Amino acid sequence: MTAVPPFLDAGPDGVAEDLAAAYALVHTFDTDRSGPPPGNPHAEFAALRRRGPVHRSTLEEVLTGAGVPGTPGTPAWHVVSYQAVDQVLRDERDFSSSAYADSMGRVVGRSFLEMDGAEHRAWRNALHGGFHRQAVTEQRSRVRRNVDARLRALADQGGGDLVGGLAFPVALTTIAGIIGFPPGTRIGTLYTWAVGLLDDADGKIATAMAEWLGTPSAWPAHSLVGRLLRHEDPAIGTGSELLPTVRLLLSTGTEPPFRSLATLMYAVLSDPALLKTARADERGATAVIQECWRWECPLTWVLRRCSADTELCGTRLREGDLVCLNLASANRDESRWADADRLDTHRRPLPHLAMGTGPHICLGRHLAALEAGEILAGLARMAPSVGPDRPALDTGGVEGRGFRSTRRLTLRW
Repeated sequence: MTAVPPFLDAGPDGVAEDLAAAYALVHTFDTDRSGPPPGNPHAEFAALRRRGPVHRSTLEEVLTGAGVPGTPGTPAWHVVSYQAVDQVLRDERDFSSSAYADSMGRVVGRSFLEMDGAEHRAWRNALHGGFHRQAVTEQRSRVRRNVDARLRALADQGGGDLVGGLAFPVALTTIAGIIGFPPGTRIGTLYTWAVGLLDDADGKIATAMAEWLGTPSAWPAHSLVGRLLRHEDPAIGTGSELLPTVRLLLSTGTEPPFRSLATLMYAVLSDPALLKTARADERGATAVIQECWRWECPLTWVLRRCSADTELCGTRLREGDLVCLNLASANRDESRWADADRLDTHRRPLPHLAMGTGPHICLGRHLAALEAGEILAGLARMAPSVGPDRPALDTGGVEGRGFRSTRRLTLRW
């Protein structure tokens, strides 16, 4: 491989500092009180479900809970029941992912996130080799070493924040390695640029990345970029044309996973019975992970746009209408789960929608499950060091409206 572009080369000693700076930007974004209220919107969603599965609203009201005073807002449908959300996610004929062109598309460029049909399948097929179950299993030892090293570092310090010190760097370093970035790369800088938290006014990052992607020998053949550069499907671009997809992979491979990991750790460290269940066997760990995903999925909404006039649960929708699918609400639908607001690992397992479903089901779902399993195993191995029952835990709980997660999870031992 060729060397990392100088601008993106942190060196062995600079990666930790780069990751910390990246998380500081994420934390600032999360705690910015000028945005939507940080509290619990589930009561609001439950009230909407009682009124019906589909509601006429505006995008601004959906995202903030109140809209923007003095503006008419962007018309949108708010879909809140499990049945309705599931139906839309499975139907790419009438509900197009092109809705993302006006949101994520403006940040990362046109990626497979906003594609449908054969074009979308071509990209999924090209990336599948890095995300299928067997390929992900090959990452287990690397993820385990990463988790254990970070937990030991926190223990040596007497404790610290498990979100910024464990969940975020584990998620980011894992996806960065799978993409093909070598150790020593400023992946924190790349991540914050990928999601739009870091401005690239002089184009230095974009230029460096475009030149890097234009050098096939710089990427391992088994990496995601290596696979894309060597793919023969004409729908897959080459060189700098891959830039939107790399940005998207950094974003979606880090953002939802680190938030779901944070919430998972909050749940098991707040309730020793959950950690005991997870420690019992693989089935117990899977039950804890899946129920935590259902109970608090990290991303509240996904978007679609109507490709034709259609009907959804008795409501007429028109071609061009924007549709906001509320995954968090669908996953607490009382018609599907009894006492749905309660985290209960003993309930009968049913498919949920935290990872979506249909043609756009989360590409990294197996990787997310592996990371979650290794986090649980790492916490279980550390249990003797943090006491037999409850470690000293300082947290604000799960909060947020669009991104749901624990923002502070300080463990002391």
